[in-house]
Amino acid sequence: MTTTEVAEQLNLGRQSTYERLERLVDHDRLETKKVGGNGRVWWQPPMNGQAFTKGRERDAVDSDLGGVFDRISNSFFALDEEFRFRYLDDHAADLLGLDEAGIGSDIRDQNITETFESALYEALETQELLTFEDYYPPLDKWLHNAIYPSESGLSVYTRDITERKRRERELARCEEIIETSPIGITIVDSDGKMEFANDRAEDIYGRNKEQINDLSFNDSDWNEVDIDGDPLPDDEKPFPQIMESGEPVFDHISGVFSSAGERVWVSVNGSPVYDGRGEIDSVVFAIEDITDQLERERELEQYETIVETAHDGIYVLDEERRFELVNESFADLTPFSRTELLGQHASMVFANEFASIESEQWENATPDELPLFEETIEAGPNETRTVENRFVLLDESGDEKRVGVVRDITEQKAYQRKLEESEQRYRALAENFPNGIVALFDEDFQYIAAGGELIDEIGLDREKAIGQSIYERYPDDLIDEVEPHFKAALEGEENSFEVEYYGRNLLTYTLPITTVGDDRQGMLVIQDVTERREYQRQLEESNERLEQFAYAASHDLQEPLRMVTSYLQLIEDRYGDALDEDGEEFLEFAVDGAERMREMIDGLLEYSRIETRGNPFEPVDLDDVLDHVREDLQMRIDESNAEITTDDLPCVDGDASQLRQVFQNLLSNAIEYSGDEPPQIDISATRDDECWIISVQDNGIGINPDEQERIFEVFQRLHTYEEHSGTGIGLALSRRVVERHGGEIWIDSEPGEGSTFSFTLPAVQNQDG
Repeated sequence: MTTTEVAEQLNLGRQSTYERLERLVDHDRLETKKVGGNGRVWWQPPMNGQAFTKGRERDAVDSDLGGVFDRISNSFFALDEEFRFRYLDDHAADLLGLDEAGIGSDIRDQNITETFESALYEALETQELLTFEDYYPPLDKWLHNAIYPSESGLSVYTRDITERKRRERELARCEEIIETSPIGITIVDSDGKMEFANDRAEDIYGRNKEQINDLSFNDSDWNEVDIDGDPLPDDEKPFPQIMESGEPVFDHISGVFSSAGERVWVSVNGSPVYDGRGEIDSVVFAIEDITDQLERERELEQYETIVETAHDGIYVLDEERRFELVNESFADLTPFSRTELLGQHASMVFANEFASIESEQWENATPDELPLFEETIEAGPNETRTVENRFVLLDESGDEKRVGVVRDITEQKAYQRKLEESEQRYRALAENFPNGIVALFDEDFQYIAAGGELIDEIGLDREKAIGQSIYERYPDDLIDEVEPHFKAALEGEENSFEVEYYGRNLLTYTLPITTVGDDRQGMLVIQDVTERREYQRQLEESNERLEQFAYAASHDLQEPLRMVTSYLQLIEDRYGDALDEDGEEFLEFAVDGAERMREMIDGLLEYSRIETRGNPFEPVDLDDVLDHVREDLQMRIDESNAEITTDDLPCVDGDASQLRQVFQNLLSNAIEYSGDEPPQIDISATRDDECWIISVQDNGIGINPDEQERIFEVFQRLHTYEEHSGTGIGLALSRRVVERHGGEIWIDSEPGEGSTFSFTLPAVQNQDG
């Protein structure tokens, strides 16, 4: 045995042990030999060939020696050069199963291992100390063996190290568990210095033990944050918490930066380790990388949020096609709540043929295209919804589940049907568009669709036209004329214009159309107005001749009418005293008729001059126009006790003198046909886009609806001259004036309820409404 081994067994210091062993050498009870630089080994020499005597009295030295070796080693025996026993102590005899007859027997006859036997040969041959550990099967023990060669043979010391081997195995097993653990393990002393870090801890932090130890727990390089991503205060970190409270910390979650600058999320459990004085000696941490777990949880939360907030209905069916999960949107498609649906068979919602349709769709599915089909959902009593169903199959532990997504397309299908019907109507309209052409063009001014009867009438090749641009179809002078209108349509503006093409007058409209996506398109609508323009030209010529005739007739009638009136006046002056009562009455009728004829001729003359003798349009303040009319009618207003109220009237584009006539005619009629009550007349103005609506309302006798259109005709009267005076041309003249201004005039009236005459006039540009 070595000095150190003896010292450990005797629990003495190395120097005291050495001195005791030297005394045994002095009494010839031990032999010693120097090995290595400063080492020394000790062994008990053979006992002069004396037989093993278990009960022999030993002197004091022998007792000391036995005591020492009993404590030093489990056994000792000596062999001669033939490997025969020369000495056996009690432990060796028990170990090898020998008794007193064992002295002189060959050790090779015992159940020694091959390793042990080889060591004996080697030690005898090399005459060198040989130590080794060997497992001894008969006793199921591990032994530490030391073989010391000498001149007379070999001395063998053995020690039972089975317990140490067990502890070593356990320690190795623990070390292996710690090093192979998926959990990072670190030990930090009370000063915060790293004592231990397993490989997993180094992997988690992306730093080796030395690098970790170079950073204090609150070093800024960790950039530690809490679960919400906010900086974590030092006093909330695990190490200072444990050192402060002395209590373990469990499931502390935080995020730190690795050496690569990547955020690592960890869950930390920490526990203090106390020394013999009850003070914290160190802290053991178990660290789990939960980065992937947190990411999965966040993704799961996102998925759950998506499922719960999705507009589409989402459901999961088990292998028996019973609902395992439904979101709120799916439940809303049915007459059931989510709770009522869970555990119910799919047939509770879907049609009975759902399973067969599902199987058929799955058979036809491809990896790139999941099953998609339409079906009907029972949405309530006598109510169904059409849904688009897309699903996937999941195989979880041998259970085949279905995850489905349904989209309510009931309105979409109805809209699609209407769209198809609309497209069919529009296609029929385009193909049969009477006396014209309808076409679509794209951003390059290429025609993408065309139809209409005019295409066939003028002999255009429809198929050839599709795909051609205006630059390929039209001459340069026509392109210069139409191109700005095509561009304007693509910019969202509508235009109309006339062109001559193929010897025809064509009224053309260009307008934008709404499309899906960013593509811009326009529509071209053409009407053949050749005949209309010819008729219009002839009508204009006819109207011009009629105006000339009316002017000439009214002008030429003035002279003979004046002559008739003059002679009637002469008859009255010269022969009035000779006429009897009937003669005077006849003469009065003749004068009155001549006067009414003059008024009618003057009205007819004025009517014929509306277009030809009118003034150019300019801004006209209607308040000023109304003031002049009231001055002209002041006597009639006073005589009838008429009350006239008015809004602030606008400024319009028009002919002031002609508009004065319109107001004068309408106010005169309101006073004339007021009935028995004093006239109540209200004049108002309302803005309507680019026009003003002017209304004149009275409380008069009113007009029968059947006769309201007739009053705007020339010389059309509803009353006799004895009932109400007038020529019957005022309203006809007013309508013609309003039409010249691009407006229209109408009446709302009931007999006995008064009348409201309204007409429209163009507003002055940039005038505030």
